[in-house]
Amino acid sequence: MVAGRAVLLSRVKRLVSGFDNLCPHFGFEIASGKVENGRIACPHHGFIFDLMSGACLTVPDVRLTSHAIRLIGDRVEISLRS
Repeated sequence: MVAGRAVLLSRVKRLVSGFDNLCPHFGFEIASGKVENGRIACPHHGFIFDLMSGACLTVPDVRLTSHAIRLIGDRVEISLRS
């Protein structure tokens, strides 16, 4: 949780991305979905999202709400999008 919002973080080496922990399809939690090859599958509807860009690979008009992320040493800083 960051400022009361559930955030999904993904890390590949030194690249970190952050998104609302909500599938934009119906707003269900997505973090418990299967992660494979840098992608996460929504456990409720099966939509597949790229964990670096937030793009939906199933329905191109849908995407995860992303947040600005930066690494300072081993610390992750997040700037939440409104």
